[in-house]
Amino acid sequence: MDNTERKPTDQPDVNELQAQCLWLRRQVFSMLVLLVVVSGTLTIYLLRQYRITRADLKAIRPQAEQFIADYQKNTAPKWDEFQRKIAEYGRTHPDFTPIMVKFGLQPTSSAPATATTPKK
Repeated sequence: MDNTERKPTDQPDVNELQAQCLWLRRQVFSMLVLLVVVSGTLTIYLLRQYRITRADLKAIRPQAEQFIADYQKNTAPKWDEFQRKIAEYGRTHPDFTPIMVKFGLQPTSSAPATATTPKK
């Protein structure tokens, strides 16, 4: 058989391995410091946003409560009455049924629907 010469594999020097390990250790430490700085900055930013939003909500809350109370007292009953009248009209006029179906206003009682729904 062939006698081929085998070259000894070059083994890295111990000093070179130590230098690489030290370089990697410095890199990991730098990344950890950077991670702490970035996460701290993000935490401070989110905390400031929380405080600003809380102050805005505190200022708007009385107006919102007044608006909701006005809606429940005045607008909601009128809207309910309108829906009731539309449902009543839909029961008496079957041609109006497709429009009620289109806008999600189902009649309160089941009336025979003779009209078909329009195709989209």
